[in-house]
Amino acid sequence: MTEPVLEVSGLQTHFFTRAGVAKAVDGVDFTLKRGEIMGLVGESGSGKSITGFSLIGLVDPPGRIVGGSIRFKGEELVGKSEETWRQLRGARIAMIFQDPMMTLNPVLRIDTQMIEAIRAHRKVSDREARARCVEALGKVGIPSPHERLTAYPHQFSGGMRQRVAIAIALLHDPDLIIADEPTTALDVTIQAQILHEMKKLARETGTALIWITHDLAVVAGLADQVSVMYGGRIVEQGTTATIVERPRHPYTRGLIDSVPSHNARGVPLRQIRGMAPSLLDMPEGCPFRPRCPNASARCREEPENREIAPGHRLRCFHAVEPEPAVR
Repeated sequence: MTEPVLEVSGLQTHFFTRAGVAKAVDGVDFTLKRGEIMGLVGESGSGKSITGFSLIGLVDPPGRIVGGSIRFKGEELVGKSEETWRQLRGARIAMIFQDPMMTLNPVLRIDTQMIEAIRAHRKVSDREARARCVEALGKVGIPSPHERLTAYPHQFSGGMRQRVAIAIALLHDPDLIIADEPTTALDVTIQAQILHEMKKLARETGTALIWITHDLAVVAGLADQVSVMYGGRIVEQGTTATIVERPRHPYTRGLIDSVPSHNARGVPLRQIRGMAPSLLDMPEGCPFRPRCPNASARCREEPENREIAPGHRLRCFHAVEPEPAVR
């Protein structure tokens, strides 16, 4: 049996502020295999991005990992030195940010930035490095990659800049890529192209991919498995087909039902009432309880993360009926 690329168990990342402790990630568990794509879905403030930053060692004070385990190819990463994290980042674990300008320096040419990224982890000649850059740009669909290497970031469109950021993440053929909503600001056509290319690259190279997004429709055609986050916890996880077609958690069901395209003309849009809770003042028991239409007194207790079917886990006392969701 192939060893998992990533095993996360009981991960807890808290921020210690003057107003109190914000439990941004509060007991997250999942496993990712080689070539597998996982969609990490939830509203803003649910803990998705902090989970991603925790996995690559980029949590800044006053935040820190206070519990749990991150095993990367069998190696425990929690508690590792900053030097170890520097060796891992970019080479074996890469991250694609929502804004490509967080990756690209606006005053340096693309070739300068990409060659520096290669030489940070490998001793190669300028010719070898340049050839690797051209290959990476070609993989993500940049036309005339030889010519575009000498351009500056401002000479690219938003979609092209994001492709360059993805190419930089692919330079070292990493075992794991964490993509933090990288297509949110792009138009639908460019988004579809990038999703297609990322899926193809994961299949061809065996790179495991975590795709962080608030949009279930995006991961429906991309991911192999989906984990739905709310209040710093994963409330439901399973295969993409299971989560999209037969969601059992009221929150997951609400996310799917609130997509406008699922409503017939003249039928009011179904919404999740209320707002996501503050991480500094979480409700007692189930964090979704104040917004849940199925909530009861029992929901003041902490629901367990239980397996309700093979590969389908749920953190809820009152699962909704498994009626097929509208595609």
